[in-house]
Amino acid sequence: MQDINSLLADAEKIAARVKKQAEQEAAMAQTLPLRFNKNISAFERFIPEISAMFQNYKPEKSFQFFCNDNGIPNLLWLESNVAIYSDDPYFDCKKQIEHVIKNNNLIRLDFSKNEDDLLDLTHVSYMNKLASLHRDAKNKLEIRKTVDKSVPLSIMFGVGLGYQLGYFYEVCTPQNLFIFEPDKDLFFASLFCFDWHSLLEYLDKKNLGLHIFVGQEENNLMRDMQAVLLRRGTYLPATILAFWHYPSEIIFKMMEKVIQEFYLLSVGWGFFDDNILAASHANENISKKIPFLLKNKKVSNDAKNTPIFVIGSGPSLDKAIPYINKYRNNAILISCGSSISALHRANIKPDICVAIERTKDVADFYGILNDAEYLKDILFFGPEVVHPDCSNYFLRSALCFKEGEPLHLLSLRNFNDIQKFAVLNYINPLVGNIGLCFPVELGFENIFLFGLDNGYKDKHHHHSKLSAYYDKKGNHIEALTKIVTEQGEILLPGNFGGEVIANRIFATSVKCMSVFLQSKPDISCYNCSDGAFIDGTIPLHLESIDLNSENIDKKNIIDSIYNDFFSPF
Repeated sequence: MQDINSLLADAEKIAARVKKQAEQEAAMAQTLPLRFNKNISAFERFIPEISAMFQNYKPEKSFQFFCNDNGIPNLLWLESNVAIYSDDPYFDCKKQIEHVIKNNNLIRLDFSKNEDDLLDLTHVSYMNKLASLHRDAKNKLEIRKTVDKSVPLSIMFGVGLGYQLGYFYEVCTPQNLFIFEPDKDLFFASLFCFDWHSLLEYLDKKNLGLHIFVGQEENNLMRDMQAVLLRRGTYLPATILAFWHYPSEIIFKMMEKVIQEFYLLSVGWGFFDDNILAASHANENISKKIPFLLKNKKVSNDAKNTPIFVIGSGPSLDKAIPYINKYRNNAILISCGSSISALHRANIKPDICVAIERTKDVADFYGILNDAEYLKDILFFGPEVVHPDCSNYFLRSALCFKEGEPLHLLSLRNFNDIQKFAVLNYINPLVGNIGLCFPVELGFENIFLFGLDNGYKDKHHHHSKLSAYYDKKGNHIEALTKIVTEQGEILLPGNFGGEVIANRIFATSVKCMSVFLQSKPDISCYNCSDGAFIDGTIPLHLESIDLNSENIDKKNIIDSIYNDFFSPF
């Protein structure tokens, strides 16, 4: 049993510690508001959106700042009585960064697999040479166990009170840092505790990138990250240093989302020649006086409920053909890409034909049909980048500007007239995307999808057997089958249950359709395809289709659209 002197000594120590802590907290109470004001001023200069969001912010959850006798501000959630850090927040953050740096947890895109160059494409041959060099390097060189002094992109999930940022930049220089903080209250708290002002000054001086995502929802995470990467450099995700700062169910869900949809960051990079082709084709199409879609043009209320059949060439199109034929006079038929060959073989003429790719083989494909009479009175539609020869096969062609393409960006800087034209987004990566976006942008609200499978269940039945991917006997063409199926590495939920096999392009197409439909809540979009499920659509079996038996005046509707909604640039 302790004697009285020992007890008194312990009590004195406790009293001294309590007194010191009280003094520290009194000093903290004076310092934190000053730091907040200084940080807000810095954000107003460098990232004004953050300043505007938190200048007069009112927290949703109750918390209080406190500190131990070390004087380091900590945060206590009052409802759960849980603190963000232990007794020494600086120590916690420093140890975490040391662990992150010592353990090589870099996320890398794998380019080590050679791609079959069946079409003798220049960029594929050079990518294959790079892949060979990469494989040789992996065999000869040892992968570093620690993270390098500099990384192109780092992603931090959760900012906490921000202390780890100082330690992070001491030992590693991320050229771009993306911070995802789903909890607005916590980011608000960091403005009182961490010296954001000095960090922002440092980043500005060193010309380093920082993007802060606050209050992010997991379903919008990848979309918003892609938008930022489009501005900062779509090549950055080739190597990523990612880590979480504090444990949270929301943060772990966000990380899981990134892992699941990481392929989205590697799709659509393109090559330099893509931009050269795009600018050249757009210039030629404009010179041919092909009209472009105008802004804010919508069909009348009488026409908006007209059924629109968007037809892709997925394998389920084969079963859909009789139903499309049955209702061909009750709906406007939009053929997407190679589905025109399937419809041609089935003796069904679409009203509109859409394309998306810029290469000449798209135009040559129409020539292979060898039926000028069939094509001539179909309305052709695509972005400005499509090959100029496409319009030669149709009496009427119309175009739109596609977001992010070079000629539109150049025109914005040089021509006031460009402002009156519409710019369509989410029309990539496959022609089915523009097939969906086009009628919706025109104001149609009753959409039916056929053959937009974005995947397959049988690798020998990856497209409609009536399409150009198969011979006249319905046998798959080996070279084309290899192109489609060799990248089938992703399983997607099926529209009517089960799963379908997809590649990154198919999966990205599904994601883009889903995001597009989220922005159009008034649209009724029925997915009649036995392929991948598309969030925002209503699965509908073919036998459940029930349309008004009255024929519609399709010619009048399309004539009105072509005459009133488009104008030459």
